[in-house]
Parts: sequence; structure tokens; C-alpha cells
Amino acid sequence: MTDWAYAGVKAITTAIQNQEVSSVEMLHYFQQRITTHNPKLNAVVAQNNTLAESIARQADKDIASGNIRGPLHGLPMTIKDTYEVVGFTATSGARRWQTHTPATNATAVQRLLDAGVVPMGKTNVPYMASDWQSYNRIYGKTNNPWDFSRTPGGSSGGAAAAVSSGMSVVELGSDIGGSIRTPAHYCGVFGHKPSSGLISLRGHLPGPPGTQSEPDLAVAGPLAQSTDDLALMLNALAAPDPMAARAWQLQLPECELKSLDQFRVLAVLEHPLCPIDSKLLQHYRDLITKLRAAGVKVVEGQPEPVPLDKVYPLFLSLLGGQFSASATPMQRRQVRVLAPIIKRFGRLLKAGPMMHHYFYGIIQSHAHWLDDNEARAKLLQATESVFTNYDVILTPIVPTTAIAHDTDSAFHQRRLLVNGQPRPYTDHFPWIAMATALGLPATSAPTGLIDNHLPCNIQIIGRAYGDRTTLRFSKLLEAITGGMPRPPQFA
Repeated sequence: MTDWAYAGVKAITTAIQNQEVSSVEMLHYFQQRITTHNPKLNAVVAQNNTLAESIARQADKDIASGNIRGPLHGLPMTIKDTYEVVGFTATSGARRWQTHTPATNATAVQRLLDAGVVPMGKTNVPYMASDWQSYNRIYGKTNNPWDFSRTPGGSSGGAAAAVSSGMSVVELGSDIGGSIRTPAHYCGVFGHKPSSGLISLRGHLPGPPGTQSEPDLAVAGPLAQSTDDLALMLNALAAPDPMAARAWQLQLPECELKSLDQFRVLAVLEHPLCPIDSKLLQHYRDLITKLRAAGVKVVEGQPEPVPLDKVYPLFLSLLGGQFSASATPMQRRQVRVLAPIIKRFGRLLKAGPMMHHYFYGIIQSHAHWLDDNEARAKLLQATESVFTNYDVILTPIVPTTAIAHDTDSAFHQRRLLVNGQPRPYTDHFPWIAMATALGLPATSAPTGLIDNHLPCNIQIIGRAYGDRTTLRFSKLLEAITGGMPRPPQFA
């Protein structure tokens, strides 16, 4: 039997559509792999084998009659448990939604079904998709395929673990605070945070079931075992909202750069706001050396006029504004008391840098949000001058490799150990802030292993709607890095 676990989307769908293997047989292959490996990881937390087999059988019948629904026809895959999928519960790790069985699919899920996907399971997330570790009171804790004592990240942690371990070749994730990029880094898989607005989040929890508006900052996006598979998924997922599609069509700009030596790169590897582990820094410096040897024009510096210390407080304020929708009246009263304390005594309380902006964001007026939104628009416009000189920006994603499980201590008590020094848990935020706040595309691409033990990714940021450019760079980078590493226990 062919080892399909790391074969990739193109090989799998070609084999299915050429009737070399049936969709049902492929489904059984991955179901068996889940049965074998998931007990060690707890990444796949819900399955509906009867429904999946029914969809796969229909896919095979359609192929036999010459009806190929789309480029992903017959492909079994898992989906993050924040998306509504008919036939599965959608919980977002919250007990209040433990029995929620949606009557309709999330818009992004429907796009995948229309492309021919066979949904075979849901993957684990933190409570309300709001942590960098994937655990909740319904399904428990998900382990990292590289080291079971460590987290795969969050909130798309179950998704990244499933892809890394070969239980699914692709996944549908979502990202607001690095929720695609960080798990991809922690597990050594590819992830893409698209430009804002390319993929609908309607039918994603949170907000609550039935929400029709699109959230600020958050995006849907794929995780995969290669850049090619990210691109296939983006092509299937990116489209105008169904109502807007009556009038608008999406046509992302193609990348005209064909080789690495044509790229102009700005590398932002250090910032006092968020120091990174020395081993990661050396790893990135070694990567820059390899890129220069390949003819890439790399400049190290800051992305003036949009440096991190200018973008980060805006990101925190906008993030607070987005999360304020779920705050109770009691929580708002508490935040009104807490915000000025954090602003004045945050360092003594060991809060993360600038975190008072997040708390003020929760209680801000609409007028304040409009000011933030205008500031965002001006900074986004300012990025055009940066991308006149550079094609992509390379940055870290978070300060360390995958962290050890820490689910018992309170959120504000958790720490990251960076160069032997404790750092705030919220240091997960700064490096992902620019792409999120300004709606820029960002690809998380594997670059190798640290100490031959844990994977490491780099963040590739592009200009607005330059998704194909970050993906092209990621594809070309694979020739230097070797692509996605496979965890030994699952390879």
C-alpha cells in the first residue's frame, strides 16, 4: 500500500480522480492512521465515520460518471473545531456549545465541500479558541508530535498536530493572535494567514452560532505539509462572500518573481520589545546566510515607517475591541478598574509590554475604535513604501520553539523562558501583530530543527493581497530548508 500520510494533496487527489485508489479507500487509510496515532496526541476530537464514508462513496460515484466537483474531489481532511460542519458538533472548546450541531456549514467549509473534500473529523482547540495551548474541559489536552510533553500551540493546535503526524494532509484553521502561524511553527508545518477579507469566517465560533457579521482582525486559512498544498487550499477557499459574489470577483495578483535571487528581502530578526531565544536567532541568521549565498538580496533592519513598537499598541487595542463583544457587564467593570493599574504598574505586575492597550481596547468607545481604525488605514498605506523596496519581510513568529504544557496556572501567571529569563506569556503576540493589525498576508514556513529536536518556522509577510508572493517565496525556500520535517514517531 502507498504511504499516503505525507504524499500531498495533488498526489492523493490525482490518484483518486484517476481511479487508482477510491476516495473510500483513502478515507479508510486516514481513519486507520487516526486510530493508530491519535491516542498519543488527542488532536482529532470528533469523527462521524458514517457520514464521511457516505460522502466518499458519492465522490467515487461522481468520478465514475465523469463528474469531478473540484480540485479537491475525494480528499479526506480534518477541520478545526471552531467551524460549523453539518453532521459534526461545533464546540470551540466551550461546554456551552458541547451539543451544538449546526444546520448549515460555515462558508469556508462549504467552499471545501464544493471543491470535493470529504470531512473526516474535527481537531482540538483551546477554550473559545483563545490560547496558545490546545486544551479544554470537553476534550482535554493535545500533545505536540515532536515531544508529547509540549503543546502543539493554539488555537489551531489540533490542526497542526494532525497535519504534522500525517493524520490529515491539510487543515482549515483560523488566526487572530497567531493561531495558524504559531501552531505551524511549534509543529513544523506550513500555515498561511491570508490577507484580510479573502476567506469568509461566517459559521466560525466564536462569535456565537448564527453570527452573520465578519469579525475584525480574524481570518480563516489553511495548514498543510507543503507550500503547494497551501496554494491549492487558498485557491479553493478564497472567494467573495456569497452575497458580494453577485457583483464582485476575486483575482489575486500573481507573483512575477520566479527564483530566489529575484527577491528583495527585509529581515527583522530582533526587537527589544520581544527578544527571541538565542538558538532561534542563530538559526535565522544561518538561514539569512544561506539566502544570500543563493543570491537573495537581504537587508536587516526595521520596517520603517511601520516599526513594531508603533504597530503593536494598535494591534492590542483593536484586539481588545474585538474581544469586548464577548465580555460580560461584570468583566467590563473589572477591566475599567484593572486597565489604569496595568498602565501604571504593569512592569511590577509582570504584565507584558504595552498590555494596557488591550485592556483599554475592551472598554473603548466607538469613537476611539474609529480613531484606531483610521490609524490602521494610515499604517497600511505606509506599508506600500516598504513594499516598494522589498518583496517580503521575514520575522520570527514567537520567541521560542514549542513550550511545555502549562494548563494548570492562570493565564497571567504563565511565563516563556527566553535565554534563561522569564518573559510574559503574551510575548506570543508582538511578532504576529503587524500582519494581523494591518491585514497583510503571512506564511509560516518550516526552516529546520533546533538541536535536532524541535521544529522552527519563519514568518514571511507580504504587501496587502500579495498572498501569492509570500507563497512563492515559501515554495522557493523549501529548496534550501528541505520543507516540512517529519516527527520520527509518525514518519
